[in-house]
Amino acid sequence: MNYRQHWCILYLLTALLFLSPKSNAQNVTSSNYNDLSSNSTTVSIPFYSGLNGYHAFRIPTVIKTKKALIAFAEGRKNSTSDFGDIDVVYRRSHDDGKSWEPLSILYDLDTMAVQNPVPVYVKKTNKIVFLFNTTSLSEHDVLNKDYGLDEERKAFLTSSTDDGKSWTTPRDITRDVKRENWRWHATGPVHGIELHHGAHKGRLVVPVAISIEKGNKSYCMALIYSDDAGEHWKIGAVDENLSDIVLSNETTIAELADGRIYVNTRDQNGGSKEKNRGEVYSLDGGLTFSGPIIESDKFPSPIVQSALLSWDSKKGTKLLFSTPSTPNKRENLVIMASNDASKTWHMLFKVHNGFSAYSDLVRLDKKTLGVIYETDDYKKIRFRRIPFNP
Repeated sequence: MNYRQHWCILYLLTALLFLSPKSNAQNVTSSNYNDLSSNSTTVSIPFYSGLNGYHAFRIPTVIKTKKALIAFAEGRKNSTSDFGDIDVVYRRSHDDGKSWEPLSILYDLDTMAVQNPVPVYVKKTNKIVFLFNTTSLSEHDVLNKDYGLDEERKAFLTSSTDDGKSWTTPRDITRDVKRENWRWHATGPVHGIELHHGAHKGRLVVPVAISIEKGNKSYCMALIYSDDAGEHWKIGAVDENLSDIVLSNETTIAELADGRIYVNTRDQNGGSKEKNRGEVYSLDGGLTFSGPIIESDKFPSPIVQSALLSWDSKKGTKLLFSTPSTPNKRENLVIMASNDASKTWHMLFKVHNGFSAYSDLVRLDKKTLGVIYETDDYKKIRFRRIPFNP
């Protein structure tokens, strides 16, 4: 190879390097994050197929109170199907997820589906507010057939003031949080938040997935809120614009240091290979959205539920985000972080190698993060403790 050929080839390779599109998925395999996937010493398995006779457990959420860590899930009696005989179940831990108390059933409606668990923690009173849905219909039927307001999907509320030892009788709040023209209604599924900054300090906010028109492409999203520690709920911000590029479905939210709510939603439309998330803000405590939902290419997620967590420290507020990291497949769960109020994101931890799907995040203490997540083709739900001192 002569001198001129050598430099021509070098120039071509350099050009290809800089002209090639930089995908977020490529960051997953870079060396700038901590790979925890092979470390099993900080992992427990609160839910697994066969436990207490359940065929499978799905849709995990988690919350920390003064005296307990509580993991919730849907206990699916006969299959992994999203509909059928499903209970909301939970397990408590007194050592931050190293071990768990026996399984308890929070709500069982015979052969109906009880699902979409959303715990919200009220710090001042150590109260857990817990929202969920019930239905006897499949998602397809709700989206495509005509039923009355009370037949399609109901929303319920219960609470606990003793760290999950006991719960109030579930109360139907459907007419407070669901409009007449909404067909689909799904709370979360992920933890809700209590606001700690600004004019709406103390407000509880929960995301819900909704639909209006008939058809499988009618997904939208809304926020519901409570200003009395979860006793009464109202509908706040609503996105009903079906002309949006993003068809929002399961949504997760976090409060920023300036009091804004950052909203990150699953794009049911799956806009493109690496644009399966949507982003928007609420500037008024969840009453309205700041604009249309923007299709985002910041995340390597497939079409799937994901979770946000706001982490406050003396150094400021860091946002954390758990999600599978292959755009077309539910696998390789990672935790991402933002240091600039959601403008940019980077990989922080690789949590699991292989199949992984729905997840939730929790702060265990000032230096420990917890993540609960589905693995093993929905046969196990794992909980991992992660040393974290940003």
